[in-house]
Amino acid sequence: MTTKYQVVKIGSDNPFYKDISSTLFHHVEQLGLSKDSILEIDESNFKAEYKGNAPTFCLYFGSDSASFKNIDLLNILIKDANLVLPIVPDLTKFRGQVPNELWNISGFELATSSDIEKLVSCILEGLSLLRPSRRLFISYKRDESSTVAIQLFEQLEKNGFDVFLDTHSIRPGEPFQDELWHRMADTDVVVLLNTPGFLNSNWTTQELAKANAMSIGILQLIWPSHKLERDAELCIPLQLNNSDFGNKIFKNSTSYLTPNAVANIVNQVESLRARSLASRQDNIITEFISSSNRVGKKVDLQSEKFITIKRSDGKELVVIPTVGVPQAFVYNQSEELVARIKSKSIVEVYLLFDHRNIREKWIKHLDWLDSYLPVKTIKIVKAEEWLMTV
Repeated sequence: MTTKYQVVKIGSDNPFYKDISSTLFHHVEQLGLSKDSILEIDESNFKAEYKGNAPTFCLYFGSDSASFKNIDLLNILIKDANLVLPIVPDLTKFRGQVPNELWNISGFELATSSDIEKLVSCILEGLSLLRPSRRLFISYKRDESSTVAIQLFEQLEKNGFDVFLDTHSIRPGEPFQDELWHRMADTDVVVLLNTPGFLNSNWTTQELAKANAMSIGILQLIWPSHKLERDAELCIPLQLNNSDFGNKIFKNSTSYLTPNAVANIVNQVESLRARSLASRQDNIITEFISSSNRVGKKVDLQSEKFITIKRSDGKELVVIPTVGVPQAFVYNQSEELVARIKSKSIVEVYLLFDHRNIREKWIKHLDWLDSYLPVKTIKIVKAEEWLMTV
């Protein structure tokens, strides 16, 4: 890949940067990208390495000092219209910790190491390596864990997730089951509250089966004195202890988690998200390549996880595997990707997605968009049929 993703670190020294860097590269590998696809830049190599036309995310580390470093580099990055994230130890003192060039940008509070996973997610989203929508689904049995479910719903919403909770997320008049499966199809992570009676419910059993079938990452919170269910072995387990609950009471629907337990769960969700999205994207890619092999059509998987196909006239088509429901940002992101790889031989761009479990009204909307937008869609179940026409 000729164009690298640039992560620029400027401003003050920060004790967390080494851990930020290692966590970032860990997730980059989980996404199936080479470490070489990321170029770290600081004041020592900025002039030699920085490219204004490459995808860039800048971390500006603020401090309590009134003397701010690297203002010249910051101005270059702002002029080039790059994303700059001001990072401070205390948001209540934000304006005193960053130069005035950054006062109109929302900052990020990096107070402890537990904030690193969320920060790395911001970097990956800013580089368009993770989708900017942050969708999460809570699966639980109401009469055993409703208070914990609401507690997690509120905290994850505060952490920037669009959380689906059946009692809060379905509007009156919406078809309950259709909307539930639609939201699961478009989710990044399922948080499953594995209480003793979880699999006694038909709904929760179906939710677990659907999540497994769609290869969605599942964080399974296992109640004290309860064990990992055999049917849920594909989940990533987190065993809860008595001490994770207020007053060490966990046996009824009003039991609640301690602040430390909630913070740990949020951190685990951030860590799992990249892995889950990468797994779902890989499944779509594998299914598409299998379809191409069956019809004898040669396709090439590129390092940025898009697929190229040559037509008989030598012109190229680009197919971009998409997780969940294609949204407006995904269409725009696809055009930007093609602009980066810029080849005169590229004539058409397609978004490849799995429409199963997506609501019919969305499918009709996407079909309508295909008539008007330069970027088209392909349903994975129709891949073979489509490949035979190119």
